[in-house]
Amino acid sequence: MQSFREVLSSSEPLLLFLVIGVGFLVGQIRLRGFKLGVAGVLFVGLFFGGWRPEGTVPFAIAHEVTQVGLILFVYAVGLTSGPGFFASLKKRGIRFNIALVASLLTGAVLTLFLGRFMGIPVGQVAGVYCGGLTNTPALAAITEMMHNTPGLGDPNDAAVGYSMAYPYGVIGGLLAFELFARLYRKAAKTERTEAEAKAGRNAKPSVANFRVTNPALFDRAIGELCVQTETGLVVSRVHHDGKTIIPTKYTRFHEGDLVVAVGAAPSIAKGETYFGERTSDNIEHAAENITMRRVLVSRKHLVGRTIESLNLDRRFNAQITRIRRADIDVVATPDMTLELGDRLRIVMPSEKQAEVSQYFGDSERGISELDYTALTLGIALGVLVGMFPIPIPGGASVSLGFAGGPLVVGLILGRLSRTGPLVWSIPLESNHALRHMGLLFFLAGVGVMAGGRFFDTLSNNGIRLVALGFLTTTLTTGMTLLLLRHYGKATIVSAIGATSGMQTQPATLARAYEMSRSEETYVAYATTYPVAMVGKILIAQLLIIIGKALFG
Repeated sequence: MQSFREVLSSSEPLLLFLVIGVGFLVGQIRLRGFKLGVAGVLFVGLFFGGWRPEGTVPFAIAHEVTQVGLILFVYAVGLTSGPGFFASLKKRGIRFNIALVASLLTGAVLTLFLGRFMGIPVGQVAGVYCGGLTNTPALAAITEMMHNTPGLGDPNDAAVGYSMAYPYGVIGGLLAFELFARLYRKAAKTERTEAEAKAGRNAKPSVANFRVTNPALFDRAIGELCVQTETGLVVSRVHHDGKTIIPTKYTRFHEGDLVVAVGAAPSIAKGETYFGERTSDNIEHAAENITMRRVLVSRKHLVGRTIESLNLDRRFNAQITRIRRADIDVVATPDMTLELGDRLRIVMPSEKQAEVSQYFGDSERGISELDYTALTLGIALGVLVGMFPIPIPGGASVSLGFAGGPLVVGLILGRLSRTGPLVWSIPLESNHALRHMGLLFFLAGVGVMAGGRFFDTLSNNGIRLVALGFLTTTLTTGMTLLLLRHYGKATIVSAIGATSGMQTQPATLARAYEMSRSEETYVAYATTYPVAMVGKILIAQLLIIIGKALFG
């Protein structure tokens, strides 16, 4: 066993990937329906970090490894969340962040008075607040402040409190999410159904045939009638006078025309009344000159463009009926913007297949070749923004750091999608791979580095610090979830996602996403994360200043 430990000590890459592999395996173990998921990597890292026989050197993983992992993770999250984040600010972002700040301030006050009641030094109380809410930049801020300001106590106190509270800070968040989801499981099911129906995704888009018998449609053009707006259906083919055509907005309906339309179940039901009647007549046999097939978007210059702006009806007499993105088929609408990796269902003249494929690229290799210039420049800009100092009360300064800076820049660039020749967005498949690799590197590094300190302090003042951390995490997280739900009017999914943002900690975000499998989780996380990051940095310092003034 000792020789195995020596082998691990001699190779950081071996240690890193072993922790990730074992941790991911541990995270898949279910106990009564609960599992750690990718957070298992963190706790396996703690175990390896605390495995230090007498006379041996503790394991270490270079801090730069965790920094790079964190940067990749938050930047990838920012890119995918950007469009939804800025849209959400108009609707619920203000209420979300008011609920967040109220919870953080209340949690700080409760932590201070409970900690002093337990006889815990103010420095350790502040460290517990940072650890219980899993915020390393806040710990760095108070450590620096205590080091530079005589009379505030031993700077190491903060690190002790942090290390004891941090593990439950992660576990407590995960448990709170599970309990919250179970308490509101009926509401969650209803909200999911309503959200899917609103998005037109309560059923996979399907094809239906209709006969035009509604006099209100006779001799009127599709564009004039605004068919898709009225029904949610895309008319892909029209059969008139023995001839089948791909319609444009100028195509007119006539009595008895057969119409092929694509849409979700509610839209198809509406189409029966709109067109007049549904029919089993099939016109595909009369459309030998028309082809329908999937085409992959791999041309970077098309990213960010709306379907309407492509003018496919004029270019190729073709029409997009569906888009498959993130394993979900949705009905195409004129205002939808294209992303790399989209799979388009296109109805087109048979002789135009080659031209249409060439126009969109239709190349798997094309989307696997990322725009590395845009990717690295975006990350570099995020790191630079994270390094920019922000003045805070007390004469010191803080920064968004390697978590906040790349996230903020990722949100902005994700919203822009592209700037001239630079395509900021990346295919979802590549984004997910980048996101998860970054997260795994981060969790493994943090776990190994914190393990030794955690076990060293456990035998001293550990019980009281752990108890205080338990209360801090439980009260603050629970209050945040309830305020978001009842004051912020959040859905169950967005409440959990926004609370992950409050904790500014990737493991809880990863678990929140595993529970919902919804990008809404990341949007809610990105809505509260920046405010939570800066807020906890400031509140932690105020906690020490006020604590020293009140209790000495």
